[in-house]
Amino acid sequence: MSIRFLVIDGFNLIRRIYEARIRKDKHQSEPRDVSAQDMFQVIEATKSSLARALKAHQPTHAAVVMEHHDKTWRHLLYPEYKANRSETPPMLLSKLPEFAAAFTDIGVQSFGIDSYEADDVVATLASVVAANNGEVVILSTDKSYLQLVNDKVIVYDHFANKRCDQAYIKEKYGIDQQQYIDYLALVGANSNNIKGVQGVGPKSAVILLSEHGSLDRILSAQPDSAMLRKVNASSPDALRSKQLVTLKIDVELGQNLKSFRL
Repeated sequence: MSIRFLVIDGFNLIRRIYEARIRKDKHQSEPRDVSAQDMFQVIEATKSSLARALKAHQPTHAAVVMEHHDKTWRHLLYPEYKANRSETPPMLLSKLPEFAAAFTDIGVQSFGIDSYEADDVVATLASVVAANNGEVVILSTDKSYLQLVNDKVIVYDHFANKRCDQAYIKEKYGIDQQQYIDYLALVGANSNNIKGVQGVGPKSAVILLSEHGSLDRILSAQPDSAMLRKVNASSPDALRSKQLVTLKIDVELGQNLKSFRL
């Protein structure tokens, strides 16, 4: 029996539902207090949302990847990493074990790895499954996962009911999937406070990549245009950004794929 693995970016799912249900009133300067009953409803809604995803994708295996919200290798490389993020509500963090228990109720195991973001764990798990000739659906709205897309791996936006595959990347960004990491290295990733190359936006990045193919070729090209000179002058920033946006696929998971079978 072939593997069809649904990998859920756990906190992405939880936070999206939390924010949808515990909204700040537009007439108030501060968010309202969150009660235990509020959190119970969020947990139940998240559990129902995951059950809907299981029904929609019919996986043979599934896992919710969580993270421990500790410092990672990216913070050591770049202390400003995610410095623009608002603080995670303490109430939400305190309830993560209850979310995990709710997922277990419908047969889905949750796990995370110390000092690694969920992104790297998801990337490793997806790579392992694909290497074993399995199909992978990554459930997340995080666009960093698009770098993993291939004929075995897709990203699925659960809330927009949108399949993000290689054709989607070409249509949305005007680049080939293999160029996506270099695209992010040039334009940055605002959600993670990764700056990219100052003065290079999406349109400029697409032009550079269409002309040269990759970041390495852009940096090694004769700087005979203003845009090439700009990238060349900021090559340390571009290379650091590429390191930061590139997901690891070699995290030691400590898990056997069989343990995720539904």
